[in-house]
Amino acid sequence: MKFIEVKGGKKINMKKTIIAMCMVFVLMASLGFVVTSAKNQEQKKDKEFAFPDNAVEVSPGVFYLGKALDKGKVVEGYAFLMKKKEKFAKPGTVCGNGICEPGENINKCPQDCSGEDPTEPDASSCYTFLAKGAKWKTVEDYIVNIYNDDGLDELFITSNLISNIDKWEDAANYDILGDGSSTIETLEADFYTTDNQNEVYFDDLGETNTIAFAVVWGIFGGPPPFRELVEWDMVFNDAFTWGGVQYNQALMDFENIATHELGHAVGLGDLYTDLCSEQTMYGYSSYGDTSKRDLASGDISGIQALYG
Repeated sequence: MKFIEVKGGKKINMKKTIIAMCMVFVLMASLGFVVTSAKNQEQKKDKEFAFPDNAVEVSPGVFYLGKALDKGKVVEGYAFLMKKKEKFAKPGTVCGNGICEPGENINKCPQDCSGEDPTEPDASSCYTFLAKGAKWKTVEDYIVNIYNDDGLDELFITSNLISNIDKWEDAANYDILGDGSSTIETLEADFYTTDNQNEVYFDDLGETNTIAFAVVWGIFGGPPPFRELVEWDMVFNDAFTWGGVQYNQALMDFENIATHELGHAVGLGDLYTDLCSEQTMYGYSSYGDTSKRDLASGDISGIQALYG
C-alpha cells in the first residue's frame, strides 16, 4: 500500500484518496447530468415547432423547401402541415329541426333524415394535385420508427399504415407505395435534400396546432408527363395524445391523420372549402375526428385522375 508524506509529517493513503476523489467526481457528474436532463426536458416541453430558415410558406400550411439533386435530377421539396381546428356545424344545418339538410345524413342526424339519403352537393370534384402529373413512377419501400409517448404498439402502427396505403392504391388501381419495415434508428425529415429513404416517425413538435406534416420531394415543373414524385416523409406530433385502437373522442386518431398524410405522399394536395370538409384531404382535423379514415368521392376521383 503506497503512502505519500506531506509537510508536517502526515501520511496520506493514496489509494483511499483516489477512490474518494473518483466518488466525488462521479457524484458531481451525476448531479450535472440530472440538471442537464431536467433542463433538456424543460426545453423540449417548451419547444415551438418551426421549419428551418430555408423553408418559405407559399400558401397556408404549405412550405417550399428549395431544390436538391436526386439521382442526377433536380427536384424540389414541399412540406404540408395538418392543422388542428375544431369542427363547427355548417350554417343552416340544425339537427333536430325535422329537415334533412345538406351536411346531414342518416348517421349524423337520424331524427331528421329518417333513413333517406341527404341531398348533398356533388363533392366528386373536391381534389387537387401537388402538381398535375406529379406521381410515383417507381415503387419505393419505407421505414417506420414506431416509438411514441402514447403506447401505440408496433403491430398497430405498421399494419394500419399498410391498410391506409391500400385504400389509396385500391382506389387508384395502381401500385404506388412499397412495403414498410421497422427501425429503432432515429429518423429525420428531409428539409434540405433527399436521402433515399421514405420515413415515418413521431416527434415532439411542441405545443402547436400542427398535428402532423408530410414532406414530399419531386419534379413539379415542366411538362406534366415528365413530372414525378421521388421521396416522402411523414411526422406525427407526439405533443398530441394519440389513439386509434379503439375510438376515443379525446384522442387524436392515428388512422384518420395517417390516411390524410399518405394522400400527400401519393400526390394529392390539401382542401379548405366547406364543400370539401368531409374529404380525407381536407386540411384540418381535431381530437375525435375519424372522417378521414375512409376516402370520399373527391379523394377517389382525384387519385384516379392522377394515376388513371
